[in-house]
Amino acid sequence: MTKIVAKALLRNSEGLYLVLHRGNTHPRFPGHIDFPGGEVEPKETPEAAVMREIQEETGLSVDSEKLKKLFAKQYGQTTHMLFEAKLAKLDAKVALSWEHESYRWITPEELKRLPRFPGADPYYMDVVDYVADEGWV
Repeated sequence: MTKIVAKALLRNSEGLYLVLHRGNTHPRFPGHIDFPGGEVEPKETPEAAVMREIQEETGLSVDSEKLKKLFAKQYGQTTHMLFEAKLAKLDAKVALSWEHESYRWITPEELKRLPRFPGADPYYMDVVDYVADEGWV
């Protein structure tokens, strides 16, 4: 059975993107850079899943009308999907879940220059490569 993981490049009204930092107790890739998102549950669409995961991990709501699929890539039994999402409320505050210990809002140029490092979550590398390949600036 194929697992689907949906994540998002979450953009605020200033054009900055949210980057999360996983806590050291996270079961997968502790201490690594991350983006909001997670597994799609049975009978859930990837769009609904990414919106739910953003809310669970950050306390933020996204505008469902402005959710844009950027890519889908298959790795073994897992499909990685990436969306671009925009905040529903302009002045929303981030409230992190247990999964992450910190966050930053970064520019598209900083997003393009995120580090590639050995042992990183393949999903993270997909996002970094996508941003670089698509010429985001």
